[in-house]
Amino acid sequence: MSQSEVASTRSGATGHDAAAEALPRNPLPRLTRKVFTDLAIWMIGLGLLIGLAFPFFTVAFGVPSKYVLTVGFFAATIGAGLVVGATNQYLSRLVVRSRLQFMRSKMSQVEAALRHASATDESAGCTPETCSIPVDSDDELGAAAASFNNLVEALAESNRITNIARRFATTLSSHIELTPLVDAALGELQRTGRYTASALCIVREGDMVTVSSNGIVDPSDLATGELVQQAYRTLTAIQMDLPDDIRLDGSVVTFRPRSIGVYPLHLRRVPVGVVILASAEPVRADDELLIEQLLPHFAVALNNALSHERLQRVAAIDTLTGLYNRRFGLERLSQDFTRSVRSKEPLGLVLFDIDHFKQVNDTYGHQTGDHVLKAVADSAKSVLREGDTLLRYGGEEFLAVLPGAGEADVGGLGERIRRVVESTVITDSAIELHVTVSLGAASFPALNVTDLDDLIRQTDAAMYSAKNAGRNRLVFAGT
Repeated sequence: MSQSEVASTRSGATGHDAAAEALPRNPLPRLTRKVFTDLAIWMIGLGLLIGLAFPFFTVAFGVPSKYVLTVGFFAATIGAGLVVGATNQYLSRLVVRSRLQFMRSKMSQVEAALRHASATDESAGCTPETCSIPVDSDDELGAAAASFNNLVEALAESNRITNIARRFATTLSSHIELTPLVDAALGELQRTGRYTASALCIVREGDMVTVSSNGIVDPSDLATGELVQQAYRTLTAIQMDLPDDIRLDGSVVTFRPRSIGVYPLHLRRVPVGVVILASAEPVRADDELLIEQLLPHFAVALNNALSHERLQRVAAIDTLTGLYNRRFGLERLSQDFTRSVRSKEPLGLVLFDIDHFKQVNDTYGHQTGDHVLKAVADSAKSVLREGDTLLRYGGEEFLAVLPGAGEADVGGLGERIRRVVESTVITDSAIELHVTVSLGAASFPALNVTDLDDLIRQTDAAMYSAKNAGRNRLVFAGT
């Protein structure tokens, strides 16, 4: 995954950072003080106004003015009005303030969670269960509490998406090898959408193949399926929710699928692969949308892994014969030898050299010599077992690495190589050639060696013994 893509994903994965920066310090204390100050002014002002107006109302109702339009009566009514105003203000504070203070504490909790997440790069700890406010009335305070709860739910969902995006970005940036990357990415996608099975198909050497699968019984035919081919051709995602009365072929997955998603991976409309996700339960639309938002980053990482694989293959392959070259082949041999030492399983080697190859080059030219090398490599490779490795060891030398092969197996495979090369007719223009090979063989641990270098050295000595004994034969090391 490129640094710019990782940075893009990373910036998208830290949405709560921006939310925390944009969040002002809790305004509710100042708002509460202003509300109660205004309320006190209005209540006392209303009491004063009522106290001033009350004597005139009494006159209007027939009370003689000489009794009410006096300083004493005005003082009494004004005092009563102020007392009523103050009492109303006190009761309002008593009833409303506790609810506002509770809301204030919850807002402070949300603020602290967001600022902590911003400072520590950890997930915010405020959830609808821990930060919600009970909606216990139908008035404006109840509406405010409901709006606050909606905000908390939105923040929790944003935090969930942030965590998923961050985790997915970390997964993609942690792997460059194809298999670990694909396995880890599919695992994250399964967790994100709560899927039960997953697979990835890519085009390799012109054919769509499945490179990884989980929970799918027989993934070999998955890549040639109609849905995968359609998604690959059209670059359009296919999402299906299956009714209870519809069943898929039971050999496909180990469960009864209810939701299936087939998502193409592409870069600038150039297809890279197809992701298949299946679930035993219906998948939420929000999760499907999130999956689609994550897949472009997966496409970039997958393309990088495929490019890395191609470069590794180019670096490992001998261009003439198509076999592993000496450097890469010996690395593989070292791994096989270490595994053999640890597991006590045998490891066989067959080192062979084309007899009189210099004479072929001198007589017919190096182009014909190249044809001979390629023909010998193809013939020898055709008789090896699955899991065996054939590498071009030197100019006209080849080394077959045979994991799990004891002395009898090594001898049998070595003889098959000798016979198939001897019977191969090599045609170059109007020339027909027959060549033979001399082979040295060894099987560890039957052959007592000190290390891998000693194993190769004794195998090489056995090959030269075969040449000295007349060529076109196999000699075991140590005999």
